[in-house]
Amino acid sequence: MTTRKIDDGYEGDVAKDFNIPASGIEETDRGLFELFDKRLSFQVKIKDQSTKVPVVFSTGERFALTRRKQSIRDRNNALILPIISIHRTSIDTSPTQGGYGTPISFRDQQSYVVRKRLDKKDRNYQNIINKLGLKNQTNVSSRRNFARSDIFPGNIAKSGYIASRRNLNNLSLLDDPKGDLLRNDIGDNIFEIITLPYPTFMMISYEVIFWTQYMQQMNQMIEILFSQFDGQDYAFQIESRSGHKYTAYVKSPLTNQDNFAEFAQEERVIKYTFNVNIPTYLLAPKHDGQPSPFRKFYSAPQIEFGYKQVGTQVITRDESPDKIINQNKFVLNEVENLNVDGETPSMRGQGDERLKDTIKDPFTDKESTRYVRVLTRHQRSGETVASSRIVVDLQTTLDTASD
Repeated sequence: MTTRKIDDGYEGDVAKDFNIPASGIEETDRGLFELFDKRLSFQVKIKDQSTKVPVVFSTGERFALTRRKQSIRDRNNALILPIISIHRTSIDTSPTQGGYGTPISFRDQQSYVVRKRLDKKDRNYQNIINKLGLKNQTNVSSRRNFARSDIFPGNIAKSGYIASRRNLNNLSLLDDPKGDLLRNDIGDNIFEIITLPYPTFMMISYEVIFWTQYMQQMNQMIEILFSQFDGQDYAFQIESRSGHKYTAYVKSPLTNQDNFAEFAQEERVIKYTFNVNIPTYLLAPKHDGQPSPFRKFYSAPQIEFGYKQVGTQVITRDESPDKIINQNKFVLNEVENLNVDGETPSMRGQGDERLKDTIKDPFTDKESTRYVRVLTRHQRSGETVASSRIVVDLQTTLDTASD
């Protein structure tokens, strides 16, 4: 059975020198508010004077006021009309996205690549492979920079020079026939790849209420709304202050809730209610106590394949068919660093396999057996340090990685 590791989108090193604006609920709220408050610019005539209609985002007590048929009043009990109130009613994260459906709500990936750029280490790598075939620079690898030729094509770099035995343009005896030494030749490079967790798509629904005291004012506000739709749909394209764009769909019908039947006791209030749905997304949220959403990885211009031979028994950890974990392995978990399998985590350069190592006591001739990891890479120098009597390096091949 093939198993696959689930990536949570927060794998890798934190990219501290990269940032993009977040997109979320607050950005969507503000984008809708500024649509009604600034872009549509609702104005009505009051006593032959054009007046801008104020817009409020209803929360708490203000929303309770707008839900009732009673009019909105200030501290002096004076009517605050006309006015537009907006209230968020629901957030839908289901695959249907509130009936608007999207094929990318769920995908077989947990991270999203937002940038691919040359890494700072690429400059040193280019000096070694000498992609342009330069011949007379001390800081770029070439055949002329070898001090000796005991081993083909050369060995031991000259003092203050860079040399490499990689079989690339650095070993070429011919000049570049193109002569274009300033061309942008991208391919065999070290790239830094920036990712963030895949966006969470959701549908946010709002209730918008138009309040006026006169029918003429209400007609003006509805006509302003209908006359400024974007495109052929009953919708607006809105944009957050950070540049994220969304589409706000106006849902029919507009429901009238006036108080014409109570003119004798109350002042006239005209109220129209309608819903607005916005398909939006949660992208790169940055909150206190939460990990940074930005991760970075490095591409490998060359992939090394090695074949090794051992002269002893190789042991691999066998899993229980019923996924039952041996609890005895966790007896010392308070004093040892153990993983979920009860094993000490492998360090860099260590494999998961175990080799049988038999030790003989020189005094008692008693043999004891232990199973040890093989250390194939030194953490500092990257050199192979495993004993040759246990591990024999048969062959190493280098293949160029493809994008």
